[in-house]
Amino acid sequence: MVILVFMINDGDTSSRRQGVGRPRVIKEKGRRRLSRLVKQNRRQTVAQLTAQYNACPSASISEHTVQRTLLDMGLCSRRPTHVPLLTKRFCQLHLQWAREHRDWTMDEWKRVSWSDESRFLIHHVDGRVRVRRLPGEQLLPCCTGGHTQASGGGIMLWGTFLWATLGAVVVVELTMKAANYLNIIADQIKPLHDVCLPNWKWHLPAGQRSMSQG
Repeated sequence: MVILVFMINDGDTSSRRQGVGRPRVIKEKGRRRLSRLVKQNRRQTVAQLTAQYNACPSASISEHTVQRTLLDMGLCSRRPTHVPLLTKRFCQLHLQWAREHRDWTMDEWKRVSWSDESRFLIHHVDGRVRVRRLPGEQLLPCCTGGHTQASGGGIMLWGTFLWATLGAVVVVELTMKAANYLNIIADQIKPLHDVCLPNWKWHLPAGQRSMSQG
């Protein structure tokens, strides 16, 4: 009886036995150069990368070769990961805030209210949804996605919590701007803190509803 054993590298296509298969068109030095080109701008297309690679007088490769080499190196094309959009200024302020509060005690953190808002769509989800189907199955219920005019509408909800309790969930009717956000804080967090932290002092910028403890 003959037993065949296949060695599979999970997700790694870059390693192979020496001397097996057709010689690589792009050698190790060229692969390192191609990797540097990718990291300079990760949104470049295969055509753009090929043009940059061939800018070297001694290089002349096809887009197909570049595509195959990128896949072999594990540099597949994927959708960008969605993260909060933070400007350089926001990052600086967040870092400054973190450094100012890194030595806080647990009792100090227990006096903090945490809040956030989220938008929920009523009839569909944001982003692209994929289904797997055969030709002719495009109208099957499991392969379709219903939609309404004007996206069907949505709702914005705001909520908060403290160490000791949960706050209310608020339906936000207006666009969440700074003034509206501070008004929600005055209406929702102030009463919550009056119960949980009666001796806490509140202050808001001029023009907003007063939150000072009387």
